[in-house]
Amino acid sequence: MKNTKTTYLPGLLAILLLVLLIPGSNAGATTGKNNILTVTYLDVRQGDAELIRTPDGKVILIDAGQSGNKYRPFDGGKDVVLPFLEAEGIKKLDMVVVSHPHDDHVGGMVSVLSNNNISVDAVLDSGLIYSSGAYEKYIELVKERKIKFMIPKKGEFLNWGDRVTAQVIYPQIPPEKRSHLSPNNNSIVIRMEYDDISFLFTGDCEHEGEMEITHSGARNKITVLKAGHHGSETATGSDYYFNADPEVVILMVGKRNKFHHPHWPTEKLLRETGADIYRTDHDGNITITTDGKTYEVVTAAEE
Repeated sequence: MKNTKTTYLPGLLAILLLVLLIPGSNAGATTGKNNILTVTYLDVRQGDAELIRTPDGKVILIDAGQSGNKYRPFDGGKDVVLPFLEAEGIKKLDMVVVSHPHDDHVGGMVSVLSNNNISVDAVLDSGLIYSSGAYEKYIELVKERKIKFMIPKKGEFLNWGDRVTAQVIYPQIPPEKRSHLSPNNNSIVIRMEYDDISFLFTGDCEHEGEMEITHSGARNKITVLKAGHHGSETATGSDYYFNADPEVVILMVGKRNKFHHPHWPTEKLLRETGADIYRTDHDGNITITTDGKTYEVVTAAEE
């Protein structure tokens, strides 16, 4: 793997600053202008939440962290996702993706969908029916708000704008044929490309799913990899990882989490292969901006 450091371009920063200075540009609402794609990996502690803003002005939210309760009041949707959307002036989500129905991915989505100030055009769901309060409330809200509900087919392309290619590369069989798989291995995995720069959003997909992806004929090489299952040793296997050959790896983990994520075998593999590693427990929110040719990584710790 080539040891490519994150690219910081004055030109890319100049474009962003110019947009911010243009009167009436509404720069905070989306970065769907001047050919910039932005992906923010939100620090929702031990969970996942990614916000994508495409050059065509589409806004996509993948997962929203955990739900809160009286014993654990932190709620990824209420405490992180919604304040971030408000700060960025975002009032519409073109698509919400729930990678799979575990609480640290779907739980916070209840707060997001409960907020009627945020319009949602469509929900993309793995199709796995799950028995939990958070999942059932999420489904109830989708029905109440009459949001378009989609279960992806193998290889389906998603409408995230004309200049971005987004394809579901896993699961590769319909929900009724994968009930034997764990919820993690029912995760929706999406490959997104913008010219020369590519991203892989993996949910909690583990080794079994990774091997299917590796041998499916799907393009494996990636620029930015969101490590599956929070860096657990049950995911990011060596064959899969070497085929992906990422330049940047994102680990979405909570500080001193009870699962001890990321596990040492995974972290050791990442360190030995030279990728730039970012962790939400160390770096806070992690934002990657790209013009399709180069990219820049900025963390909350650097702001």
